[in-house]
Amino acid sequence: MDNGVSPLTDAARAQRFDEQILPHLTALYRAALRLVGTVPDAEDLVQETCLRAFRALDQLREPAAAKVWVFTVLRSVFLHRAKRRAADLVVSVENLDAATGKLRWHDRSGPRQVVLEEVREAILGLPLVYREPIVLAHIAGFSYREMAEILEVPVGTVMSRLFRARGLLRRTLAESSR
Repeated sequence: MDNGVSPLTDAARAQRFDEQILPHLTALYRAALRLVGTVPDAEDLVQETCLRAFRALDQLREPAAAKVWVFTVLRSVFLHRAKRRAADLVVSVENLDAATGKLRWHDRSGPRQVVLEEVREAILGLPLVYREPIVLAHIAGFSYREMAEILEVPVGTVMSRLFRARGLLRRTLAESSR
């Protein structure tokens, strides 16, 4: 298919990936960790995202849009994995805590760690439709317009979901502090 753009050579693709995608690796990892809840799953999600982004780098037309584009790839990979896992999910009582994706920090102490764990658990407890905007806004730092593009919804929907997500988080955290 001729789309008017010549395909990248392997060397050019690698250089472009290094320049346009890798600077966002830390933000991708932080977002992935908030979406999936465990370090190994976040690492796998970021690795698959980078692989798909590398393969599809010809589709990135505007270098300034690289961050939004790669987060769109991350979301696509995450949703694809979630659908696949939902079909295979069988949870035993013994594995219930692991299946919910809750992080445990038994080896760390102090009030700051307790608060961080409560916030992480509260974010992981949000329905996906509210978790995504929270992660994109507060972990990755995207604007409403950028989030709308990534989530493929109108800006007003992003604002509404973010408002509701913040309210759910406030209630959850208030209840856990009682």
